[in-house]
Amino acid sequence: MKKIKTLKTIGIILGIILVIGIIGICYYTGNSVFNDSMQLVDNESTDIKKAKTFFKRIDFDLAEFQSKYKIKTVQIESSLDGHIIPADYITVNGDKNADTVILVHGLGGSRWTSYPIANMFLENGYNVVSYDQRSSGENTAQYTTFGYLESDDLADYVEYLKDNINDNNKIGIWGTSYGGATAGIYLGTDQANQSVDFAILDCPVSNMKYMLSTEMERMDIGIPTTFMISMGNIATKMKLGFSYEDANVCNHIDKTKVPILVINSKIDEITPYFMGKDIYDAVTHSNKKIFTVKDSEHANIFFDYPDEYERNIFEFIRQLP
Repeated sequence: MKKIKTLKTIGIILGIILVIGIIGICYYTGNSVFNDSMQLVDNESTDIKKAKTFFKRIDFDLAEFQSKYKIKTVQIESSLDGHIIPADYITVNGDKNADTVILVHGLGGSRWTSYPIANMFLENGYNVVSYDQRSSGENTAQYTTFGYLESDDLADYVEYLKDNINDNNKIGIWGTSYGGATAGIYLGTDQANQSVDFAILDCPVSNMKYMLSTEMERMDIGIPTTFMISMGNIATKMKLGFSYEDANVCNHIDKTKVPILVINSKIDEITPYFMGKDIYDAVTHSNKKIFTVKDSEHANIFFDYPDEYERNIFEFIRQLP
């Protein structure tokens, strides 16, 4: 009898150890996935020096751009958690009362790397507000969240613009890649439907879960991807209050009333063609258009086809009511 009780005790202890071990593995995996996926860039890796390297590679004359336009750096506090969101407010002559486009850069970029796109809009009579996304450039937010919390920063700049331009001036949004996800999630909000006149999504990310899954499969570390995704999802929900599915752009953009132009490429391997198409199909209204090229790498369509890129954007904007 005593022996049976001892065996039961040992069994209970082993069971407790096993449960603790499983919980520990889950906790460690979840935190590892969270840390690796929610801090994809930092301020140092996206500073002005990196932007200048980018400008040199694409042969963009920064000094000429800076002398040609009035550039005023502004800073606003996030209404979400108080972090600082810097932006460059760029005009031809300092007059803010003009149609204005907010530029939302991609992962690894900054407000400065959007200058070539800014130049295109400025040459067509638009003012530009180009801001730093979370943990990029000089934005002081800690985490990157595949557009989910980033959409709050965009909302803050739309509100900022509404306070700085006349009611009859249009507000547009251009977002690329990761910034396309930010814009797409934001476009499903009431504020966007009331305040934004058009949006351009260039090679947009549509699905956070897909992006993480494909990256984990590529790493091939021997742990089932579904387990890592599940644990990372739980950790993200506990730490930041949202799930991977919450960051699915299609779950937000189906509520938008904003006219949308989607731009994408058939051979894009980072945000595959289906991502832009899924976003386009999720938009329920008819004031939408998709412009697709066959042979541009990710987010390079503007540089490969500058004339077609510009023409498609402004033909789309001009036909709006």
